[in-house]
Amino acid sequence: GGGTETSAGTEGSGEGLEPLSVGSDIPYPPFEDFGPNKEPIGFDVELLETIAEDVGRKAEFQDTSFDTIFRDLAQGRFEAVASATTITEEREETVDFTNPYYFSEQAILVKEGGEIDSVEALAGTTVGVQQGTTGEEFVEEKVDEGELRSYPQGPDAVNALKTGVVDAVVIDIPVAENAVEKASGIEISAAIPTEEEYGFVVQQGDTELLEDLNEALETAKD
Repeated sequence: GGGTETSAGTEGSGEGLEPLSVGSDIPYPPFEDFGPNKEPIGFDVELLETIAEDVGRKAEFQDTSFDTIFRDLAQGRFEAVASATTITEEREETVDFTNPYYFSEQAILVKEGGEIDSVEALAGTTVGVQQGTTGEEFVEEKVDEGELRSYPQGPDAVNALKTGVVDAVVIDIPVAENAVEKASGIEISAAIPTEEEYGFVVQQGDTELLEDLNEALETAKD
C-alpha cells in the first residue's frame, strides 16, 4: 500500500465517489475471499478497488456464481466482473476485457503421494473442477474418458479431493498453491502450461468504462 489514510472521511475512503457495481465469485482465494466481517478481500478486490478509485468510482462487490457471471453482467446486474477471469476468444464474443493484469496456468492437485502427475495420467480417473472455468474446459477437451465432476466453487472441488470423492482437481495454479498452503494432505503434482491471462470484464460495447479501467490499470502497474 501507498500509506494513504483509509478511515471514514479521509482521502482513500471512497466517500462521495460514484459506485461501481462489480460481480465476483467468492470465495476463490487468493483472488477473492471473505474477510473476518464477511467483507470481500483478495488480490482482485484490492486491485479493482484501486483502479476504480483512480477513475472516481467506488467498487461495490456482489457475490455471484461464476457459472452465470457473464450472463448476469450482460443483463445489467453489475457493471464489471473481477473474478480471476481468463481472457478467451469465446468469452470475447459476448463481453469486453481490460488489458491483462495477471499471468496464470492450470495445475493438477492431488492427495499427498498421489500417482496422478500428468494430463495423461488423468485418463480414466474422477476429476474435480469448478463450473464454467477454463479448468473445466481443459479437462473436457484434453482428458480421455474418466468422470468429470463440476462444483459451484473452487473450494468445493478442493474439499471433494480431501474427502476422496475425486482423484484429482484441475484448477488455476495460484489457487492450487493457496489451497496447499492452507491445508495439509494435498499437493500440486504437475503444472499445466496453458499460458492464461486474467482481465477484468465489462459489458460489450461499454467503451468508456473499459478505457477508464485500462488507463487506471496501467497506472497501478507502474
